[in-house]
Amino acid sequence: MKHLQKWGLPLLTGVVVLAAVLLPRQISALRDRQTLDAVHTEPMAQEDLTPQEAALPEKLGLLGRAIRYPGLDVYSATQPLEEADEETWSKAEETFRQAVEQLAAWGVLPETFDRTALAFQGGSRVVYVQADGGLSAGMLYLQGETDSRDDLWMAVDEETGLPVWIDCTLRSAREDLGTAEALGQAFRDGLGLETRQRGPAVWEVDGAGGLVYSASVEARSGRISVEPLGFAWDLFGEGTPSETAQAK
Repeated sequence: MKHLQKWGLPLLTGVVVLAAVLLPRQISALRDRQTLDAVHTEPMAQEDLTPQEAALPEKLGLLGRAIRYPGLDVYSATQPLEEADEETWSKAEETFRQAVEQLAAWGVLPETFDRTALAFQGGSRVVYVQADGGLSAGMLYLQGETDSRDDLWMAVDEETGLPVWIDCTLRSAREDLGTAEALGQAFRDGLGLETRQRGPAVWEVDGAGGLVYSASVEARSGRISVEPLGFAWDLFGEGTPSETAQAK
């Protein structure tokens, strides 16, 4: 299911510019200009200007490289939700609330947490584009809070509506939080991806170029998080950065 179709001209322009910059033919033309002072051009089909939508593990790999290792050729364009129209804001809120319900159904959120008290606070949309392969991933960064000082922040995959990264402080339900291991297991089972266990609350996502996730629970503060930790080549000395960046 597609979410938030109308994010406005600025973001769309940014994505098209990113796609154009990343095209090998455009790079070749630039090289011609630098070396021969003459640009070599070829006709381009419309599909050449559109980055290919990646599978979920590939999107997570793009996300991980963008946030943990920004030098690994992943580019992004961002639009704050506050700049979008009222309809888009409403769709974003709907996406947020659906993601919250999914987290509850997965067992990530405790049953005692009052989800109806959540007030949507907004967020932004970010499109990530891989430089060498033209793959793209649209992520929605959304946040909500309650009068009890509970705070839910999440990244949601725009295409599937699945929450793929969370950082929440559940003060009103902190006595009912489980272990980090149980949190990680519930999150993995909810996403339905193949994984490789790397530690009690650490796992590698298959097909994500070596991306490693971790889960944590801080019972005293009520904070729970499931987030990209890094890549296996860096954390465990396996493979190389170039192999990870090229994995698809």
